[in-house]
Amino acid sequence: MRFPAFRASVTSWPVIPSETRAAYPELVDDFEVLDRELTPAFTAYDGKALRDQNRYRRQQVLILLGSTLIAGLGGLQAVLPEQRWPSILVVVVGVALAASSRYAHESETLDSYLSRRVKAERLRAQYFRYLSRTGSFAGEDREIALRRAVLAIESNTEPE
Repeated sequence: MRFPAFRASVTSWPVIPSETRAAYPELVDDFEVLDRELTPAFTAYDGKALRDQNRYRRQQVLILLGSTLIAGLGGLQAVLPEQRWPSILVVVVGVALAASSRYAHESETLDSYLSRRVKAERLRAQYFRYLSRTGSFAGEDREIALRRAVLAIESNTEPE
């Protein structure tokens, strides 16, 4: 697992980089259609999924660090039973951690990340199906089938 960035720069990589595309000149027309019909939706969902993934990871790291800090302060309180400040800090950190955990649960970052990642990966699969001319992309109306597949994915219905 990659450590989350404080401010993540979200870069959605193309499904097939331009350097690789150059090796397949016979697919130039297909790449143009995909760039017009599918790539904008893929880039949007992929970018949002990457942002949600980073946000979720940040929340989890915050919970782990907060829990560690509470345990350390609890140990310090046991070593210094006559001091009150460690117990006050335990309460303050505990309340902050509980609030952030509640926010993390209510914001449903994980669900949002998973939903957007699934859409991005379904769009990526349609990309390769279109290039391979299989399934609904084998006939004459390939572009119409591609538009329908993209709309179906965006509206949470399974494409053919």
